[in-house]
Amino acid sequence: MSGATDGGEELTQQHPMVAVYPGARVPAAEVDTHPTPGPDGTLQVHVTRYPVEPPGLMWQSPPSLTMHLLAVEPRPWDEIEARIPASWTEEQRRKLALENMHQDQLAASATVVIAHAGDTPPLLALDSLRRRRAAAQAVGVITDERTVLVWLSTSDLAAASGYTVTMTADADPGPLSLYPSALLGWALWWREQADRLTDEHVSFEELPPPPLELDVVEAWTPYRVGLSSHERVTFTPLPRPPREPDGPEYR
Repeated sequence: MSGATDGGEELTQQHPMVAVYPGARVPAAEVDTHPTPGPDGTLQVHVTRYPVEPPGLMWQSPPSLTMHLLAVEPRPWDEIEARIPASWTEEQRRKLALENMHQDQLAASATVVIAHAGDTPPLLALDSLRRRRAAAQAVGVITDERTVLVWLSTSDLAAASGYTVTMTADADPGPLSLYPSALLGWALWWREQADRLTDEHVSFEELPPPPLELDVVEAWTPYRVGLSSHERVTFTPLPRPPREPDGPEYR
């Protein structure tokens, strides 16, 4: 993917552990989304990410922010080990292993997860990532330097129903790793607007297809993103493991 900005590199630059342990996995980040109508009528979703600090340095986010946890799919451990300098001590290696375990734990509870599709067909890569990170409400795979395929859950996570949508930048792609967060921000904004029109709470199951375009705004810079190929998708649940035999007849 020549010329592309790796979604992981965007986050590593903001995490203090990376300066100490250059082989560390890509960390998670707290992301705030703030939708607002743009000057030309296109909805702008302002996205601001905050690094998840090491234990003991956690900060309290203001209650006015709409925060969720974003995780970039971590690198395989063997890839990380290959990048560790030969001069590292066992203590340094141990600390790196602990940090990677911490990042895995964060990713397991993330609301939004994104990874690169690589050589895998995008929809298969997305489904595989969705299965590995079952708690995620939005899942995305970067398919090229301007495009992200995103699945947005619209129902109970166990049902695995939602929309898939292709998000493609018109020009400068900006922060590809934040596209799924922007789509989730739009969904939360839509539900808030719908709640104001009715006396009852509106569920995500009533979510309409995403809009045709959004502005993903980071650091006050808007990146126009077109949304296409909207499709309602219900992924097939994973087969249940065979039940362990029990009872006297199996003893």
